[in-house]
Amino acid sequence: MLLRLLGTALFAGFLVFIGALLPAALAMAAAMPQEEPGAGELMLSSGQGLARRALQLDASVHFQLSGLVAHVQLEQTFRNDSADWVEGEYMFPLPDNAAVNRLRLVVGERVIIGEIKEKQAARKIYQAAQRSGRKASLVEQRRPNMFSNKVANIGPGETVTVALSYIQRISYRDGQFSLRFPMTITPRYSPLGSSDADQVWQFLHPQPATPAEPVQSIRITAELDMGLPLASIDAPYHSLALTRQRQTYRLALAEGTVPMHRDFVLQWRPQSGSEPQAAVFHERVGAEEYALLMVLPPAADADASEPLPRELIFVIDTSGSMGGSSISQARASLDFALQQLRPVDSFNVIAFNNSASALFAAAEDANAHNLARAREFVRHLAAGGGTEMLSALQLALPAPPTPLGSDPSGVRPQKGHMSDVATRVRQVVFITDGAVGNETQLFQEIQRRLGKSRLFTVGIGSAPNSWFMRKAAEAGGGDFTFIGDVLEVQQQMQQLFDRLSQTLLADFQVDWPTTVETYPAQIPDLYPGQPLVISARSDASLLDSPVTISGRSAGKPWRRTLAISSPSAADARGHEGVSTIWARAKIASLLDQKALGANADITRAAVLPLALQHQLVSPYTSFVAVEQRPSRPAASALGKQAVPNLRPKGQSPQVYAYPRTASPARLQLLYGLILLVTACVFYRFHYWSWR
Repeated sequence: MLLRLLGTALFAGFLVFIGALLPAALAMAAAMPQEEPGAGELMLSSGQGLARRALQLDASVHFQLSGLVAHVQLEQTFRNDSADWVEGEYMFPLPDNAAVNRLRLVVGERVIIGEIKEKQAARKIYQAAQRSGRKASLVEQRRPNMFSNKVANIGPGETVTVALSYIQRISYRDGQFSLRFPMTITPRYSPLGSSDADQVWQFLHPQPATPAEPVQSIRITAELDMGLPLASIDAPYHSLALTRQRQTYRLALAEGTVPMHRDFVLQWRPQSGSEPQAAVFHERVGAEEYALLMVLPPAADADASEPLPRELIFVIDTSGSMGGSSISQARASLDFALQQLRPVDSFNVIAFNNSASALFAAAEDANAHNLARAREFVRHLAAGGGTEMLSALQLALPAPPTPLGSDPSGVRPQKGHMSDVATRVRQVVFITDGAVGNETQLFQEIQRRLGKSRLFTVGIGSAPNSWFMRKAAEAGGGDFTFIGDVLEVQQQMQQLFDRLSQTLLADFQVDWPTTVETYPAQIPDLYPGQPLVISARSDASLLDSPVTISGRSAGKPWRRTLAISSPSAADARGHEGVSTIWARAKIASLLDQKALGANADITRAAVLPLALQHQLVSPYTSFVAVEQRPSRPAASALGKQAVPNLRPKGQSPQVYAYPRTASPARLQLLYGLILLVTACVFYRFHYWSWR
């Protein structure tokens, strides 16, 4: 009898234990972000809850390239092959500096033009149209480089085309123009408890191609008119067909279409002697004047003194998303970097996935013995596990001490073969695909810990998170580099090390003829070959007035004066898109301040009217297009379901890596422990009951 009472007491205690843990477990489950639709893929869902993938008839993107502005038209066409009325939903990436400013929804012969609305108002309009049976589309920004589109009430056999327009600034550095167009998503990892966790998806299941299921493909065309002769045009990851008429170049993919499993990059270089040293573009919108200014400062003095010794900290991502060709590129990049170190430098290597670990307890001299140890360490790195980047940042950027009388110059006294008065510049090189969802938390940590270090990012893989890579480098006062193929490693890393060893171009000032609002508001230091680019807005005329730019290069002053010339009579407004680029830059600046602690309500109050005025999708505005007449019978219901995206080219299958990388592992472990203890208690209770 006593044993039975003991068994009953144990069972009652176990029930109390489960009752205490269950709310926490449910809270953890609720906190897990849900899966989102895949990149560039439309899911059709019927009222019966049976989802099927839409047959993609066509996808195309066209780039109109002129000066420093790209006008882009992206179209994706889908057909509903089912016998049901369905709703479609898909997610797609865009460049992180894209300003989405137009939406068209084409269903059959009907064209529905989208309108920009406050985000919640746009959702209500879409939901009302959805319930009433009217066709509608809703485009929302999920992240600065990630957008979603919902299409309601697609009839049986109907074809739907979603057409988006956006504007972006063309990049120019080291004498080369370039543009990057992302086409798929590298699944992101968000640590549980991070402030970004409710804004992002924990994981997407990349979908491998199968013979029974067509791979998504896209047509890419471009028209390039730079107003100057070009020496070369190249797409490093795709083959191009090229025609030319005077100085206008028309480009298309040689294959016609390509799978949407890696970024498209277009690069072009002017002929020697025609490289732009300065350019200025103007647009008038109503009573406001806008300008886009680019100036290339002079190269650093080749006779400048030998660069200071450096303390280089290499951080390499070995998480599951780096599997396949990405980890090979990362190892090759780091191995090349180690070979560039000089005997006067010191270094360390940090690898991270679920946790971060350093090769040495502290930075060691770059002698033959230590370099051999490091290269052997790098050769054995393998991909797997989560992407806990925060721990790696904390290890690479220890909070700088500020003792009384410390040197504020940012260079650190070193011990060892150098005298105590010798100094080293501290530089951190971060090699990763950026597959994280807690970007805000990471930016804040960089700002808090950076001190006098400088952070350089190296983007790896077919579809890196370019927004995170660029913003992390900006926050770290460094620069970013992309490596999309192992054959690019030596060239790209050599250019990075050239920048690491050169003197910064600094102390920039721009004197405008009138009061202007410019972005970036504070001009950053630049590296040789990197242009100064500024967007400006004024209520007064900027035309035919001098603009003076000054700064210091290798300690020597320099100055340049430009004038914004009047546009031709045929185009009195000027260069279309300049005002949009300024508005996008201001919105990005306001959101950066919010990420660093600015009041969220104040930020929203500043961004919302700006996005509405310039017709831009933002975190607070969305495009919605609604057909006026109902087309779906009232009896038909609608559902929705997430779809996978194409796995980035070269990435290894993530069947096991992604559950390790981003699944609710702690929650599953808790469930397993509960079930195990339950089994043990019932077994013991049953055993003593029959004794």
